[in-house]
Amino acid sequence: MPLFTKKKKYTRYGNECEVTVPNVPAIVGAAVAALVAVVVLVNCFAVVGTGQAAVVTRFGNVVGTEGQGFHLKLPIDRYNMIDVTQQQVTAEYSTATKDNQSLVQEITAQVVVKPDMAEEIYTKFLGNHMDGIVAPVLADGFKNATAAYSIEEVISARDKLSADMLAAVQTKLDAYGIQVVSVEIKNVALPEEYKAAVERQKVAERDQVTAEVERQTAEIDAEKNKIMAESLSEENFQKLFYEKWDGKLPQYVGGEGEGLDMLLPQPQSKDAQQQ
Repeated sequence: MPLFTKKKKYTRYGNECEVTVPNVPAIVGAAVAALVAVVVLVNCFAVVGTGQAAVVTRFGNVVGTEGQGFHLKLPIDRYNMIDVTQQQVTAEYSTATKDNQSLVQEITAQVVVKPDMAEEIYTKFLGNHMDGIVAPVLADGFKNATAAYSIEEVISARDKLSADMLAAVQTKLDAYGIQVVSVEIKNVALPEEYKAAVERQKVAERDQVTAEVERQTAEIDAEKNKIMAESLSEENFQKLFYEKWDGKLPQYVGGEGEGLDMLLPQPQSKDAQQQ
């Protein structure tokens, strides 16, 4: 290739000779030109992935947006990718209830950027919308929603509180083209003093139940004893004797001193014998 070689003359044994040698400057220049061409060519197309929107800037100015797929572009254009798929935000938030109880709640929110708002979001936040607007709005909305509940309501009405949190953040973020799909309270860390108070209440209730059982047992035992005492009275013995007596008087035969008394049967009347 003549472009990359050159003739070099030299004298040998008194004779002038000529050889072909590489043309280093030409080779280097061609390599640089090829590299520049490759760089220019690479920068003439862009690929926008699935679930993304590209905000196109030229010299720092937004000139439009592109959806997913392969795109030809000017080498000076820059494609700034915005994720428009559903994203999960999970964090712990320090909140306070209306009865001044401090809580730490682990909350998960599902958010998604509206594709037609990608240009506006990039213009306002330069691609940092998750930290720039989503995170502070979520934190503020969750705190405001929790402040309307007592600590007992936070525990017993978690689904309702989640719905109130969703409503508190949705309107604000919707104005920026960001939709909040769902909000879920994963865990609530109760203050130690509240947990101690709950435990004391449980113990008191258990003791109260035990005392009531013992009181009822004592009443039952007293009633049983009363019934038994009444059944052993002299009047009941006499009544029982009269119910069982057949009208015959007992007969005894005995001697003086230490003689044995014997009970003898009463002679029956003629009427009784005939019966």
